[in-house]
Parts: sequence; structure tokens; C-alpha cells
Amino acid sequence: MPTVGKWRKRFIENGLAALYDEHRPACPRTNDSSFFNCKRIGVNSNLQALADDNLVESIREHARWQDDSECIEQDGLLLLAGASRFPFPYHNCLIRVDPSVSAHQVLDRARDFFGARGRGFILFVRADQDQDLDSLCQSNGLKPLADMPCMLIDEPFPPTHTPEDIRVEKLKEERHVQDAISINSEAYQVFGLTLETTRAIYGKPSRLLSSANVTGHVLYRENRPLSTALTIFSGNSAGIYWVGTLPEAQRTGLGTICTQLATNAGFQHGASTVSLQASPYGAPIYLRLGYKTYDRLKWYGHWKPK
Repeated sequence: MPTVGKWRKRFIENGLAALYDEHRPACPRTNDSSFFNCKRIGVNSNLQALADDNLVESIREHARWQDDSECIEQDGLLLLAGASRFPFPYHNCLIRVDPSVSAHQVLDRARDFFGARGRGFILFVRADQDQDLDSLCQSNGLKPLADMPCMLIDEPFPPTHTPEDIRVEKLKEERHVQDAISINSEAYQVFGLTLETTRAIYGKPSRLLSSANVTGHVLYRENRPLSTALTIFSGNSAGIYWVGTLPEAQRTGLGTICTQLATNAGFQHGASTVSLQASPYGAPIYLRLGYKTYDRLKWYGHWKPK
């Protein structure tokens, strides 16, 4: 897949900024700068803590779905070495869960853990909690591959109107998971993810389907899956992940519908807030829907094992 290789190279070298506003199949060029202008607003600190807890739990949950993954929580870090060797969030990544662990300890332990496995990794760095990590990564020459707005909403949407030719199905059977894979394998090519790397995330569909902490939706036109999203629950919060739409169906409102369905699923489960981390393509949608930016998340890439 030469196109995937081109986007993967661009992403590794220059991060999300290199992917924004590029020509994409079935998606006209846009000058919308909402992604880069998502201003942080005052958010209830309890809601922000719940949203952050969900981000951490999302790593644990993704590990449960993958074949032969290692998810280790020790010494104040949560580390995931997934089924794929590709250094990407939810494949090979880590986050600090104990703020008393120094930035130098985080980076040293990450290099030891992933280096022993011959892998690079992605380090999650949050603006509010990880300023020391941010400074250390920059001084070590690591590149922030993404600087994304972390967003949340604290009330559900009105009932969603779905076009007559669109059918909504919840993730209940393995065919739904396979359809979500087929959608996201195309939707996330822009990040350099191939079908194999996307499929690795969902390596054990039965575990995803049996998890009490996950639900999801797939939108169909006739029998063709077009759009999807997952909701991950954690305590009194929920988070939206893997929102994806086939290129042929982008800019038709299906991504918005999936976001609304996934958001409402969180509140129906009892969440006080629903959160997400926005890509360049999703941020304008989420802002229009009423999501608010409460923090920012950087993905620092470390490509060469120690």
C-alpha cells in the first residue's frame, strides 16, 4: 500500500500536523483550523479527573482485546506492548499514573521495557500533569507526533435523527467487530495504520464483545458498513474511541451520528462525563456538538530501542 506508506512516513517524521489539510479520498480540502485553535476552558476538576481516569483505563481495555499483549502496571507507570510492533498508541505506549515518579525515571524505565522487546514506543504526555515530562522529552530530542485537544461533555444529546437509508447496529456479534475493523482500516490509513495493524487492536473480538466496559455502534447503508465508534466505560466516566468513517461516506454526517450515539451510550451507562481526544478531522465536529477542551495530550514518539 504505497499511500499508507507515504502517510506513515509523514506521520512518523512530522506528526499529525503533517497529515492535516491534505487531500484525502472523497474529502475536499479544507482550511478549517479548529484543531489548532481549541482553547482550553475552565472545567470542573472532578470531571477532568474522571476523564483522565478513562484515558488510562482505555489503555488497559485495549490490551485485553489483543493477542499476546503485555500490559504492566508497576513503579507508577502503565505500559502496553501490544500484538503489533508498530510504535503507535494502543500498540506500544505508556502513561504515568503516579505523579511522584520523576520524568527521568519514566523515560529510563520506558527505554528499558520497550528496548528489551526491540520496540519503539509512544509516551502519553498531558499538559496539566506532565509538564516535567514534556520538557524532558523535548530536551532529549523526541518529537511530539500529536498535540491534541482533550475534550469532554457533561450532558447527553437529544435523540439522534438517522437518515432512512442508514441502519444502526450495536456491537453484539463478531461480524460487527469485523465491520468496525474494515471501516477503521481505511479511515485510519492517514495515520499509517495498515489493515494488519488495525486488526491487531481487535485481535480477540470475543473479549471485546464480552467486556462489560465496552459498547459500540456500526452504521450501515444496506449491507455496507460505513461508520463506527466505540465507548469505553470506567467508573462514573466514559470515553469515545475509534470513531471512523469510510472515505466514500465522509462529510455526510455519519461521523456526527456515531459520535452522538457513542456519547449518549456513556450517559445511559451512568457516566457523569464523556470524553475524547480529538484528531484534526474530528475536532471541528466535536466543537460544533458542544464538546469542551479541558487539557491537551501529546504523543511523543521514541523510534529506536535503547
